[in-house]
Amino acid sequence: MSCHTCIPIVALIGGIGSGKSAVANKLKTLRPVKVIDADQIGHEVLDFPEVQQKIREQFGTAVFNEQGAIVRSKLAKIVFGDERQHQESLEKLEELVHPEIHQRLEQEILSAKSTEEVDAILIDAAVILEADWKDLCDQIVFIECPFEQRLKRVTQNRGWSSEELQKRENHQLPLSEKRTLANCIIHNDHDLETAAKALSSFIETLHHQQKTNK
Repeated sequence: MSCHTCIPIVALIGGIGSGKSAVANKLKTLRPVKVIDADQIGHEVLDFPEVQQKIREQFGTAVFNEQGAIVRSKLAKIVFGDERQHQESLEKLEELVHPEIHQRLEQEILSAKSTEEVDAILIDAAVILEADWKDLCDQIVFIECPFEQRLKRVTQNRGWSSEELQKRENHQLPLSEKRTLANCIIHNDHDLETAAKALSSFIETLHHQQKTNK
């Protein structure tokens, strides 16, 4: 596409383990899209010296290993849970890292628009609504997937129990609310090809609308 401002920016949201990344990566085989992984950026931000310094001041040295790197599993135990202190700790952590992640996402979007021949930019960001990053995207797509399938994925890929999955999801907006806020719902309960083709069709519709509106 020649018009860089015309490239739609689509955020992918959904329940944990709904297959957002898999659908996004499958779409790359169907059309030229750029996928920006906010989760990956979140991990990289934890390596920033200034972020590490703030986390050390807030949570102490117990969440660091001997090499001075943050142990995410130790940090997770402090911020995910049902107690009031878990919630307060999570809010403090988000205050430290969310601005950094938002800034990096902005940079990645600008870079993709200016240097890459893509016809859409996908932001794979589970907490885009919770973090109030809606300003980064034009459209929101909800990836729908049954709880049983999501649980199977996170059990296999992350070693989580059903309780762990529910505990993590309790810290996000209810799925019913996410569905309501989405511009499009895509089902990922059969095969990836079908879900990716549905997402591709949605992007095609966005391009058509842009042409019509000109």
